[in-house]
Order: sequence, then structure tokens, then C-alpha cells
Amino acid sequence: MLNLDDTSFDYADRITQTLRYAKPMTARALFELIFVFYPKPAAWLLNLRDQLVKPLGLRTGNHFEQLVLSETERKIVLGQKDKHLDFYVVLECLAPMGSWQDIHVSTYVTYHNFLGKLYFGGIRIFHVFLVKSLLNRAARLWMKNYSNTHV
Repeated sequence: MLNLDDTSFDYADRITQTLRYAKPMTARALFELIFVFYPKPAAWLLNLRDQLVKPLGLRTGNHFEQLVLSETERKIVLGQKDKHLDFYVVLECLAPMGSWQDIHVSTYVTYHNFLGKLYFGGIRIFHVFLVKSLLNRAARLWMKNYSNTHV
């Protein structure tokens, strides 16, 4: 069983966004806004990553649905293990509190060897920027389409 409260990860982060005056978001809606309907620049970066790491034997492809390990209304855990590193992404939509709701994207990585560390070191610069951008975009689209004035 995966314990994401474990402190043995080599890298961990959590990026948060707050929705205000909107219909409550579910984890599935957040997943679709981030991993299904992502913008062209994100698709380009993922494609570039795949081209760069394919010769090194690292897994590639943007089939995020296949990475889902568990799903509830409030939380989706995605992840993949390979010989170089393990990674997990947790999408979480907390219960609304009045007129606001916090949504989180957390990332956890464990390196198994130098190639895993090198790979994540190379994408880490883009990782935080990309996740922040995708989370902000998801929140913006959700609030635009599901503000309480339209519901």
C-alpha cells in the first residue's frame, strides 16, 4: 500500500489553488482539466520530454488514464514505477468551506539510480512552472464555467 505521508521521497511538492464562488470541483474534473484538455504548450513540452528520454529507455507517452492508481470523488492518485524512478501525482479537491474550495496537486518522486535523478533533475525546472500553470488554468476555466452566478 502506498503511503504518501512517508518522508522517504527524494522530492515532494504541493501546489494549491483556491476556487471562489464556484460549483465544487471533483477530482475527476480536475484530472480532465489538467491531463485531458491540456494546452498546446504543455503538449509540446511532454512531446519534447518523450523524444529526449526515449533513447535512454525511460517510459514515454501521455496516456495519463492508464496511470490512475486510485480514485474517489475528492482524490485521484496517479503513479508509475520503473527501474529509474517512481513518481506519484495526487490531485485533491477538498470539501468546500463556504464560498471557497482548495484544490491541490502534489508530486512525489523516489530515485532508484543516477539516471532517474538526472532525468528528474532535467525536468524539475519545468515541472513546478508547468504544474502551477496547469492548476491555475484549471481553476480559471472552472470558475469561468461554473461560477455560482451561472449555476
